[in-house]
Amino acid sequence: MGFHQACGSIKTPFVRKCPTHQQRAVKLPGTASAVEIVFYCPVCNVTIQRGFGANCDCDQGGVLSFTVHRSGSVFKPRGVVLINPPRREILRQVEAAGGGERALNWIVNGMQGRRLTDAPTNAGADSIRMVLAERGFDQATIDAMVAAMPPQSIPDSGFHNVDDQVLTKAKQQARQIALANFESRRTISDLEIAASGERARALYQIHYPESLRLAGIERVELVDRFPVLTAQYGYTRGDAVPGSSRLRTYREKNGEYTAYGELIETEALFIRLNPAMVHRWLSMNGIDLAPASDARAASAAILEALAVHPDGTEDEATKQLITLIHSYSHAFIRRAAVYAGIERSALSELVLPYCLGFFVYAAAKGDFVLGGLQALFESDLHSLIDGLVQDEHRCALDPGCTDHGAACGVCLHLGEPSCRMFNMHLSRLSLAGRAGYFDLCSN
Repeated sequence: MGFHQACGSIKTPFVRKCPTHQQRAVKLPGTASAVEIVFYCPVCNVTIQRGFGANCDCDQGGVLSFTVHRSGSVFKPRGVVLINPPRREILRQVEAAGGGERALNWIVNGMQGRRLTDAPTNAGADSIRMVLAERGFDQATIDAMVAAMPPQSIPDSGFHNVDDQVLTKAKQQARQIALANFESRRTISDLEIAASGERARALYQIHYPESLRLAGIERVELVDRFPVLTAQYGYTRGDAVPGSSRLRTYREKNGEYTAYGELIETEALFIRLNPAMVHRWLSMNGIDLAPASDARAASAAILEALAVHPDGTEDEATKQLITLIHSYSHAFIRRAAVYAGIERSALSELVLPYCLGFFVYAAAKGDFVLGGLQALFESDLHSLIDGLVQDEHRCALDPGCTDHGAACGVCLHLGEPSCRMFNMHLSRLSLAGRAGYFDLCSN
């Protein structure tokens, strides 16, 4: 398949025939490179052409790239996974309560209360603007009202040293968590309250907290009505590096954009890592962080250390954080499928690295038994987490796997319906291997 990553067009390869004998044959080079293929005349043995080189006739100019039609460089779908509440009233309540700014503060303060609106108010300037806009004030009036407020009346969010792009992403992800937990949220404390019998109480009071501590997890919660939208809005051709290819969106003839997706309510587990342990792990791996005395300070210090380059790529600290959270998510899913007794492809992930957490939820098209994650949460969570930390972390394909990224189909990779990041930003070494997260937690 010939493709042009600038304009997105595709063409079928064309090979001309020998002008004398009207025949052609091919010499395969024994490699995967189309450039090395040689076409020749089987009668006179004259070389007709090498490779499939051809120019694109679009206004972008340049030559076509040729590769097998199933390659990701020919067609890479671009989709999005969003928390999409079933009722617009939920979204309005979250925005009126302070939106992403208050949601971020709610999360770093320990998610107090049953939902975001139950948490202590800590409204910053952005939250105050949202509330005033919700009540019908125009922009000029809002600006004047905020400017007239005494500075001490507007609480400091504690994130004033965070990069603007990082803070925006953190607020967006925090809002996703607040929306997901708005209508249905069960914590380990809820299990403890409802427990009947000494054995059940010991499980939730002693075994669960100890397992979470040894795994560096701050909280695991169940969302039994997880409203998730999975949508495909376009595709790209060519290199996956940002800026090197063009996004081709799905559009109607009248110019309207179309997204193909499915909205479902399913069950999910929310896992958030311990901010203090993540802080220590990043520091151990060479990231310069401000000192932190508690979980909130650790979260703020981590966000302050992150940055996004002008071209949209992440800095080293951000890459390490994403790799840790994403690798943890894959390891958790692979083991959760065993304990829940379901196919691995029946579980999907929503990774929220700027909030140090991720969701594991039942996929829409997977062979999933409703209640599987709930049973896991209520009965076997400690066994899953203990095995995640203590079991073997080497790969059956070592040392080759470790030498080439420490992530493969045997140890960490998941199928495309389960992984939203195409199995990128993964490494077993971030979890275990002398400088791994589990190594730090066990010390």
